Amino acid sequence: MNDKENIPGIHNWCDRWCEKCPFIARCAVGEHELEIIEQEQKGFNPDFWEDINQQFTKSIELLDELAKDKGIDLKGISDEEWQNIDKDNRKQQLDAESHPISRMANQYAKECERIVNLDFIENLYDSEEKKIDLGLEGNVYKNISKFKETIDVIRWYMFFIPAKCNRLMMENMDTEFEDSEFPPEERSYNGTAKITLISIERSIAAWGFLLQLLPDMQDTILSELALLQKLHRSIRNEFPDAMRFIRPGFDD
Repeated sequence: MNDKENIPGIHNWCDRWCEKCPFIARCAVGEHELEIIEQEQKGFNPDFWEDINQQFTKSIELLDELAKDKGIDLKGISDEEWQNIDKDNRKQQLDAESHPISRMANQYAKECERIVNLDFIENLYDSEEKKIDLGLEGNVYKNISKFKETIDVIRWYMFFIPAKCNRLMMENMDTEFEDSEFPPEERSYNGTAKITLISIERSIAAWGFLLQLLPDMQDTILSELALLQKLHRSIRNEFPDAMRFIRPGFDD
């Protein structure tokens, strides 16, 4: 494959942190994100809403195309059928949210948000960010940079993890088709489980760095580490083949 070509489906199994991704230029979503970043750097883009309108049209066309491929007549579905579909979706969502894995992930997000939004963390983050802008060098800069990057990682994944866990539990409710048609390394729920596990591992590493930088917060940080480790273990037990999943681009 040409190293400049887009990798099909790569965005389905990533952590959505486009700015940090080495494959951003080879991803359809990443390319769009690059355009947005460039536009933001240039200032207000007067064509923004026109782009939104065009994307809406493309999305509707894509929906119609997918429905046609699957033999679904969107216009032929009655109001009663839509209500039943909506009812089933709500039940599935509630069942997923009540699963122990989802509950643990949501607990982590709440605790994590409270910690990273503590006044002294916020103030320290802001002051260290200003020091970085001053161009400090040597060990002082390294420590400041590590603190900022550590908080960035924790903040990025604190809501990503519960969102993925919830999706994972929903996917896990209907695995009969995938289990019969695809090997473990191609089953979508294993892909979701894998990126969730990777996100948890990165969060554990970030909390470990934070513990080194803020030893006075040892009890609080250890509590979050224990919760993440328990969540990680639960997902590995529930989805033993998760790490066998091959993510396009990332695992090729």
